[in-house]
Amino acid sequence: MARLDREFHFSESHNSEILFQWLAMAVKNGYRPAYAKVGPFLKSVGRRKFLKPIYSELMKTAEGQAMAREIYAEARPGYHPIAQATIDGIVTG
Repeated sequence: MARLDREFHFSESHNSEILFQWLAMAVKNGYRPAYAKVGPFLKSVGRRKFLKPIYSELMKTAEGQAMAREIYAEARPGYHPIAQATIDGIVTG
């Protein structure tokens, strides 16, 4: 993961599609250097196609659960009600 990021600068991408794929892979693989980008990304997008997979992956570990809940508490008001309902089900179970 580190080599990929060094070579292609995925963590610095301004393309939501690329950054989403990268962050989803980073969370799934526990690549902590990319974790700093997860919160800002989840707070800046509202599309469920981006939100649901990342929040779902975060909820698979205790560390990720804490991170997901903290991010979601701040981001939730900016999400569409349908996205809120979806992520409520993921984060609050």
